[in-house]
Amino acid sequence: MKKIVLFTTIFVSLTYFSCKPVKKAEKVQKQIARKDTSKIVIVSDSSQSAELDTLHQTLKDLDSNDIKGFQTFSGKAKLDYNDNENSQSATANIHIKEDSVIWISITAILGIEAVRVKITPDSLIIMNKLKHTVSRRSINFIQEFLKVPLGFNDLQDIILGNSIFMQGDITSYKHTRNQWFVTIAGKELTNFVTVTDKNKKFYIRHLRLQDSTGINNRICDMTFNTHQLINNYWFSQNRIIEVSDSVTKLQIKLQFKNFDFGLPVTFSFNIPDSYEEK
Repeated sequence: MKKIVLFTTIFVSLTYFSCKPVKKAEKVQKQIARKDTSKIVIVSDSSQSAELDTLHQTLKDLDSNDIKGFQTFSGKAKLDYNDNENSQSATANIHIKEDSVIWISITAILGIEAVRVKITPDSLIIMNKLKHTVSRRSINFIQEFLKVPLGFNDLQDIILGNSIFMQGDITSYKHTRNQWFVTIAGKELTNFVTVTDKNKKFYIRHLRLQDSTGINNRICDMTFNTHQLINNYWFSQNRIIEVSDSVTKLQIKLQFKNFDFGLPVTFSFNIPDSYEEK
C-alpha cells in the first residue's frame, strides 16, 4: 500500500524528478544522432539559414498545435511503476477544468481507491484514503520539493502531452524527413526535444530534461506514443517516463484507455472530519 501512495506522489510531481546524476550534454547529442547520419547543426547567436528559419516556424506551429481551449478533459489510464526493487500497477481517473482544477483518483488492486488529489493554480491537496490522512500544501511545494520550476500549467501540459520548457536558446538541431531533434537551453533546464511532423501537424515525440545550472543533477526522459487525433487535437495515449542513473532505474508507463474533451466533469473532494491533517 505504501507503494501506491508513493506512486501517486510521483505521478503528481512529474514522476520523481529529483536529484539524479546526469550524462554530459555531448553524450546526449551522440544518442540523438545514433540512428542516422543526419548532421547535427550547432547554433550560435550569429547563425542564419533557411533551415533554421524553418525550425523556428516549426516550434511556433508546435505551440499552436498544443491542446488549448478544451475547457474540460476526462480520462482513465493504467499506471505501471517499476524500479530496481518493486513494480506496482494502479488505475488513474483524471479530470481537468482548463487552467483551474486538476483532479486525480488512484485506484489500487481490488478496486480500492487509495489516493485522491486536487490541484489548483495555488494549492495541492492529497487525501490518503488508506491511512485516513489529508495533506494541504501550496503549489510552490512541488517546486521546492523537486527543485524544478514546475507550476500548475506545467502539470496540466504534462497530462495533456503538450510541449513544456520550450523557452530558451536553440543551441543545436538535426532535421530528418519528418522529425526535428532540437536542443533548447533554458535558465534552469536543458531540453532535448524530438518533434514529429505528420502532414504539417506537429507534436512532441520525446523530451529529455536535465539540469543546466550545475546546482542539481537531474535527468528525466518522457516518450509520447500512439497519437490519436480527437477534436482536432493530437493526444498521446501511451507515455513512458524514465529516471535513471548508473545504479537505479525508475520507469512509469501511462496508458490512457478512455479520454475525451469538453464533457461535463466533477471534482468530488469531501474530506471526512476524522481524517488527520499531515
